[in-house]
Amino acid sequence: MARLYCIAVALLLLAEVSRFGEGASNPGFVVRITRKGLEYARQYGVAILKKELSTMELPNFSGSYKVSWILTVSYEFNWLKIKRFELRDTDLSLHPGQGVRASLSNSYMSVRGNWKVKKAFITLEGTFDLSVDGISISVSLNLGKHQSGQPTASVAHCSNSIGQVRIAISGHLSWILKLFHEKIENSVKNILEQKICEMVRKSTVSYLEPYLRTLPVTLMIDQVAGIDYSLVGAPQVTSQFLDTSFKGEFFGQSLHSPVLFDAPPIRMPQKYDHMVYFAVSEYVFNTASQVYYQAGRMNFTIKNEHIPLDSPVHLHTSSFQTIVPQLTRLYPNMELELEMSPESAPFLMFIPGNMTLMPVVDIQAFVLLPNPSDRKPLFQLRVRTNISATISVSSGRITGSVTTGSKLKLELKHSNVRLFSVQLMEAVLNYYALHTIYPYLNAKLEAGFPLPLPRDTTLNSLELQIHKDFLLLGANID
Repeated sequence: MARLYCIAVALLLLAEVSRFGEGASNPGFVVRITRKGLEYARQYGVAILKKELSTMELPNFSGSYKVSWILTVSYEFNWLKIKRFELRDTDLSLHPGQGVRASLSNSYMSVRGNWKVKKAFITLEGTFDLSVDGISISVSLNLGKHQSGQPTASVAHCSNSIGQVRIAISGHLSWILKLFHEKIENSVKNILEQKICEMVRKSTVSYLEPYLRTLPVTLMIDQVAGIDYSLVGAPQVTSQFLDTSFKGEFFGQSLHSPVLFDAPPIRMPQKYDHMVYFAVSEYVFNTASQVYYQAGRMNFTIKNEHIPLDSPVHLHTSSFQTIVPQLTRLYPNMELELEMSPESAPFLMFIPGNMTLMPVVDIQAFVLLPNPSDRKPLFQLRVRTNISATISVSSGRITGSVTTGSKLKLELKHSNVRLFSVQLMEAVLNYYALHTIYPYLNAKLEAGFPLPLPRDTTLNSLELQIHKDFLLLGANID
């Protein structure tokens, strides 16, 4: 079940929903399944359905039949076992504005069992082989919403028909049964018509519904944040694909503040090379930025111990003698610390082929006094820069990294040690950014966040593209 079949069905079921979790103007996350994905899903669906129908238990049946005006016999058919089941012609089709239809036709089944005939104190018995041709099944599915916010599946309609039943009877005096084979064949046909849809409903309850419950509604990322993957609207069905929209919004676990900006519309390109496409709006990343900013997790301190040993400039007053001459006179042979905090949550911007951040960061410099618990503020800088971001996907998680897009530009906001050369300070901080700040950020971004995938699902043949306002990931699924 842990293949695209399950993902496809989980998404296709949503096509039966007319209203589900409305409220958001635009989704942060869209999953598109293409006809290529549907075909892959159909193949696995056929395999699973064949396995389920092949294990279908057929009940014993009995009756009586008047052979002639003087002879009435009782018969029993038992130990019915399905020996072979073939699903020949199958179709999974998209119907714009209606949903998805699954149909199976021209299928075949063979059954073997025992028969017994009684007349007074005489009992005759033997075996029989039954062939059933022209089995057709049509199924439509409906989806509801569990109180937990997860989808639930149920069979809205199931119908089937049996084309022709033939019975081959062996055993002593089996000619008696052949006299009323039509009655027996009709009985078998009625049993099968009832049991097939019963098995479809049972499979939905036993397999599909539990699998749907593995689709995440919320995922905890760490102690600070989680992500909301609840549905925000009815899926859009066309003749070529099915789109399902998710909220895709980060939230704080301790402080769940409302998002004060809207998700931009996602205009997905007409691409059908992969089975499934994930469109991840910049909204997803920017809600994450807001949550971590509000939690204070974007603030960090650079200490001398963080500076590489081979660095030409350490966080020490002697290293800053040329840049800030007053430091060595006021605070000889003392270490420094730099506290960094963004002025606001930095937002990631998507343009075709590129992702950038333009954060504005305050840097406060301190000198560490001989008493380890004391430190004195020295100066405050405002830093502006352009950062390039790279996104990758591994094991169903979106991860990131950043590199410098432009050098840091500094502005002196306040100084307790007189004026000094901002240009020289820029050179020092650009070195720190390259060797300390960016590696620190990349270590944090390496954890990433998961895609909304059911259990045991892996992606392959990945293709990443950056479009205006969103990232597009094309993938096939094992």
